[in-house]
Amino acid sequence: MRPAWMPSTLLCAALSAHGAPPVESVADSLALARQLVTAHPRTAEIMSIGASRGGVSIDCLRISRDLAAAAVQPALLVVGGLDGSRPGTVTIAVECAKRLLADPEKLDGVTVLVIPCANPDAFQANAVQSAGLSLRNARPVDEDRDGRIDEDSPCDINGDGVITMMRRLAPPAETPPTHLPDPVDPRLMRTPDPARDIRATCTLHVEGLDKDGDRLVAEDAVGGIDVDRNFPHMWKEFDRTAGEMPLSEPESLALARFVTNRPNIYAALVLGRTDNLLRIPDPKPREPSGRFPAFLEEADRPLLEELAKRWQTASGQKRSSESDPSGSFALWLYAHRGVLAMATQAWGCPDAPPLPEGTPEPPNDAPKPQDGESAQWLLWVDRSALQDAFIPWKAFEHPTLGAVEIGGFAPRARSEPPAAELPRLGGAAADFASQLIAGCPKPRLTNIRARTLAPGITDIEAEIVNDGWLPTAPAMGRNTKRASPVVVSLSLPKAQVQSGQRVMVFDGLEGAGGRRPLHWIVQTSPGEQIHIDLRWRPQRTLRTTIVDGAVTKSDEVLP
Repeated sequence: MRPAWMPSTLLCAALSAHGAPPVESVADSLALARQLVTAHPRTAEIMSIGASRGGVSIDCLRISRDLAAAAVQPALLVVGGLDGSRPGTVTIAVECAKRLLADPEKLDGVTVLVIPCANPDAFQANAVQSAGLSLRNARPVDEDRDGRIDEDSPCDINGDGVITMMRRLAPPAETPPTHLPDPVDPRLMRTPDPARDIRATCTLHVEGLDKDGDRLVAEDAVGGIDVDRNFPHMWKEFDRTAGEMPLSEPESLALARFVTNRPNIYAALVLGRTDNLLRIPDPKPREPSGRFPAFLEEADRPLLEELAKRWQTASGQKRSSESDPSGSFALWLYAHRGVLAMATQAWGCPDAPPLPEGTPEPPNDAPKPQDGESAQWLLWVDRSALQDAFIPWKAFEHPTLGAVEIGGFAPRARSEPPAAELPRLGGAAADFASQLIAGCPKPRLTNIRARTLAPGITDIEAEIVNDGWLPTAPAMGRNTKRASPVVVSLSLPKAQVQSGQRVMVFDGLEGAGGRRPLHWIVQTSPGEQIHIDLRWRPQRTLRTTIVDGAVTKSDEVLP
C-alpha cells in the first residue's frame, strides 16, 4: 500500500511561522496534483518514483499532449520540495503543472515531469520535532558524535511559539565572544573589527537547551541528511549532513535512478535551496581532479545569463540568498548528466515599500549594518508591518548559559514567500517552463542534396541543424562526455562508403541554428535505398531516404 500524506496537528503548527503556509497547503497541493490527473486523464498521469526513508511515496506528475509518446519525447523536469525550509516550492511546482495543463497546445512534442515533493520526510515528523528548522530527511544522525542520536534538538524555551536565536551576553573565558549587536541596528548581529576597536560581546546559539550535558546547546537535532547535499558532484565527504556517501539516501537515489532511466530529459528547473540564476556561479573553481569546472563551464555563461533575465522577468525576483551548491541535485544534473539545469529559490527579499508621503528616505551615505542582506530583509519587514517575521530580542535566564537574549528572524521568514504570493510564483514557473518548452532542441537534417557522379556512384551532401533555441547539450555536458550526442548514420555497409564516415557522432549542437556539415560518396545498386538516420536520445530517430540520387522521404519518424 502506498503511504498516504497524513499531516498532524503538531506539524501544522510547526509550519505556520510567518511566510510559511500551514502544512495543509502542502498536503492540499499534493492532493491537487492527483486531482489534476483525474481532471486531465488524456494529458496527465501520476506515478511513484520511490519512497522516502520514512516510507512516504515520492510522486511524479507526467504531462504530455500525447501520453503514449511521453517516454520518447524530449522531457522537461520540474522538482520542488527538496528541503523542509521551503514548503512553498511544493505548491509552486503543482501550480506550474496546473497552468501548463490549462494550455495543452504548448505541450506539443514535449513531456513535462513534475516532482512536487522530492523529500516528503522533511515535511512530516522530522519537521515537527525541529519546529520547521530542519532541511533534512528522517535518517537518524549523531551530529555531536556522543553515541546518542537526536537527543539535543532546538526547542522553544521561552514559550513564544517559535524557535529563533539566542545571544549569550557574558560568555566565559573558555567560549570567548564572537559577535556583537550591530551599532547601526542592534537587532542585527555583526562580527568584530579589531582595527576599528569594534569588539565582540556575545556568542550566538540556536534557541534550545543542553539536554545531554555536554556543554553544547541544541547541537544534535532530529534527523538527518540534507538530500540536496547528497548527490555525487562536489559532494562534501566530511559534512555529516551530506550523508555517509553520495546517494546514500533513498530520496536522492530515487531521483538519480529516475533521471538516469530517462535520457529524454533535456532541461530541468529545480525549486529549492540553491540558485544559479540570480547568483550565476563562478566558472574558475575546478572539481578535485582539476579536469573540469566545479560549478559552471565558461561557455555556458551567456546562455545562463539569458535564462536568468527571463526568470527575473517572469518572477519579478531580484535577490536570493547565498547557498553552497556542492552536492546538490541541480549541480549533479548539469555536471554528471549533461542536462541544462536551472536552480532557483523562487523567492528573495523584495524591495521595501516606500515611506509614507512626506517622510524623507535616509541619506545614501548613512551608516549601514555589516550584514547587508539581513538589513534589507529587516527593512522590508519593518515597512510591510510584518510583526511576526522578526521577534524582538528579550532577556531570558538560561539554565546553563545564564543571561541570554532570545529573538531574531522567525523560521523561514527569509526563505518562504507569503502564502498569497504562491499562485503568482507558480504562474511564473509555468511561464518560464513554457519558454524552455518552446526552446526545446530540435536537431534535424536539412539542405540534403544527392547527385549521381557515375553509374552506381552517388554524392550526398547535407547538414544537421538545431531548430530549437536551446543547445542539445550544455558545454559542460559536451566536455564531460555525459550529454546525449547527436548521431548520424548511413544504412549502407562500410564497404560501400567510398568517402566520409558511415557513422558520425557530434557531442552537441549549439542552439538557435547550430549546424554541422555532412558529406559522403557512396556506391549503390540501381533502386537501392540509402537511409540516413539522425538519432538524439531525447527525441525519436528521424530518417531520410535517398534512391537513385533523389530524396524520396525526409524527417520520417521511426518508432
